[in-house]
Amino acid sequence: MKNLTLYIPQPKELSFRQRMLSDPETMAYNAPWFPPDGCIDFPQSAWERWYADWIGREPERFFAYLKRDSDGAFVGDVCFRCTPEGGWDTEVLIYAPERGKGYGTQGLRLLAEHAFSHGVTCLHNEFETTRDAAYRMHRAVGFRETGRLDGMVYLELTEEDYRKGNKHMEPREFLDILHVAERLKDTMRHCTTSQGRRESVAEHSYRIALMAMLLKDVFPDADMDKVTRMCLIHDLGECFTGDIPTFLKTEADAETEDQLLDRWVKSLPAPLDDELSALYAEMNAQKTPEAKIYKSLDKLEAVIQHNESPIETWEPNEYELNKTYAFDTVAFSDWLTALRKEIYNDTIEKIASGK
Repeated sequence: MKNLTLYIPQPKELSFRQRMLSDPETMAYNAPWFPPDGCIDFPQSAWERWYADWIGREPERFFAYLKRDSDGAFVGDVCFRCTPEGGWDTEVLIYAPERGKGYGTQGLRLLAEHAFSHGVTCLHNEFETTRDAAYRMHRAVGFRETGRLDGMVYLELTEEDYRKGNKHMEPREFLDILHVAERLKDTMRHCTTSQGRRESVAEHSYRIALMAMLLKDVFPDADMDKVTRMCLIHDLGECFTGDIPTFLKTEADAETEDQLLDRWVKSLPAPLDDELSALYAEMNAQKTPEAKIYKSLDKLEAVIQHNESPIETWEPNEYELNKTYAFDTVAFSDWLTALRKEIYNDTIEKIASGK
């Protein structure tokens, strides 16, 4: 969701840029070039000349603040400038207190859209290979890596690539995504397998994805491939927070998980970031058949797993919870309601057997 706007500052508003350039936390990345702390002197006496050099000079150069729509606050700035080689170098600077909210990626997208609408044909940037966050931000917008040399990485974005959407993912980015997802193999749920071993979140996600595949003919009017994708990604937020059982999870826990997941998704390369964001929004809204089916399978698999696990591993509250859990969620579907009743019957038999 767009919540930033490009804003051309008035001369008197350059105090915000002065504040950023003099803030050691904001400018720490710049320390190798401007020791000791990366800060740059920007006295008020220089504002008039700087303003004349940068404002109203398109397409040679452009500068704007990033203004937050909700409260009108400035959160950073962006710019581009023409180089002797015929390209345009870009810069994105986010004020340190506003970082971690996806503003850098949003700002770079706004800058690219403005640049390509005003005669720019190719944007460039270069920075140290150690700046992983900056690299992910540029790749998320569609910049392609063109080379690495002496500890620097070079990237560019052509108007053609930007307009058609860059669907190219670098091998390193692919591996980075898999490394994050691998954490779910070691993220344990409170339930156990039939052999009494605690199950992982990855195992739970695999089986609900399998359930979705097997039900393709049961829901011919639903996009079950989308449901499968929802099942595969639904617990990726637990890569960052771990698993918290439903009966212990608070609103604060859920909010923290959502924030960390959203931050990670926004760092992914285009168009994957937008695709996952759209899927999560649909899953959370619970309006479409696909979202309702996914949520039902997620909850039903948990009860099925409890019926398979040794009863001595159950929590005391689960004797009643496993009888009622998810009946309301599956109410929209006669078939899923019938499945839930069969699972209920298994639960009653298990409790009666004491095994």
